[in-house]
Amino acid sequence: MKKSILLTFSVLAIAVLAVSFSGCLGSGDDKPVTIDNPATIQAITYYTLPVDDNEVKAEILVQIQGTHSQSVDKDNITVTIIGDKVYVNVPVVNSSPVNTKDLGFEAVEVVLGTKDQFKDGEYTVIVNGGTDKEYTSVIKFESGELYYFTAGNIGDIVIGNDGNNITVDVSVVLGGSAETLDKENITTSGKFDKDGKYEIYIPTQIKDGITTLNLIYVQESFVIGQLDSLEDGTYTVIVNGAEIPFTIENHQIVTE
Repeated sequence: MKKSILLTFSVLAIAVLAVSFSGCLGSGDDKPVTIDNPATIQAITYYTLPVDDNEVKAEILVQIQGTHSQSVDKDNITVTIIGDKVYVNVPVVNSSPVNTKDLGFEAVEVVLGTKDQFKDGEYTVIVNGGTDKEYTSVIKFESGELYYFTAGNIGDIVIGNDGNNITVDVSVVLGGSAETLDKENITTSGKFDKDGKYEIYIPTQIKDGITTLNLIYVQESFVIGQLDSLEDGTYTVIVNGAEIPFTIENHQIVTE
């Protein structure tokens, strides 16, 4: 028996203000600084194109609490490169008391550095490090080309069984040929926790920020346990944050 749940995504109409900023590039002797008013980061896209492919840039999408009372403090954005770590501080400034029900988004383009500052290898980008708004991601340079990693977009999740094995088939939506599954870094929790949850993380690798509407669907399959080893009850599979419940009765997966 199988349980299939198709994940659908709603797109909110939001006003996004794109701002270009060149960060203050630190030397190897600099130390990262923790700020008091960090922005809430929603997503980051890394690229070198299209204007100057020598600059390594990050487009950072910030959640704004109160579109008329809070904004990104662009004058105080900083970038510090120390070894294989890139520290970015993105603060916000309030012009009046924030309205937490009036959420918006602001996109800020930050120059992390130039290609000659990055040798081949992986770098960890830490935004607003040391705060409760810390956001971490990884970029990679290979033969001078920029790649970055992100959680894959999940299309369909099917929970079923193959004999005694409990199986999960996951459809991942890729944004064109420049985005590929990062198979080496797929992780699972390996077992259900005390709350009956099993986690799967499927990352993708994107070349130089280029994704297209030419969507490609790929599938990954997992065995997450055995029916005869689990008690009757409701369990949850979490794939890249999407929670899919299912029920076991008498060593069988129950479909609705």
